Amino acid sequence: MDNIIQRKRRGYYVERKLVKMLSKKSGNYVFRIPVSGSRSSRKLITAFPDVFLVNNQEDRIVAFEVKIKKAQIIKLSKFLYPFKKYSKREAVLAVWFIKQGKWVFRKVDGAIISQDVVIHCDDESNWTP
Repeated sequence: MDNIIQRKRRGYYVERKLVKMLSKKSGNYVFRIPVSGSRSSRKLITAFPDVFLVNNQEDRIVAFEVKIKKAQIIKLSKFLYPFKKYSKREAVLAVWFIKQGKWVFRKVDGAIISQDVVIHCDDESNWTP
């Protein structure tokens, strides 16, 4: 039980850190969605990411997951689907490596991921805030 609580605290910390970092850029509106971690059916039309960013100046919306299981990646696509108004709709996996003090961002392309994604601290980001 302690391990579950510790993981939730770590997830909360990383999500808050991501919001703070993304909010520094002018024009960004960044939101953390605390219900995103609740269990929801894959069949639901509405699915929420951990964090999302809207920048109307750049005509951009970005959905972020800090967990990188296949189900979370599918959630990103479901969340972005109704936002067709935005010319830039991006799904991004955000991993914070505490010991290295480093973010790695991995943009998810349109293809459905068929397996969990592994991101290492030595990996380069393919998305920049």
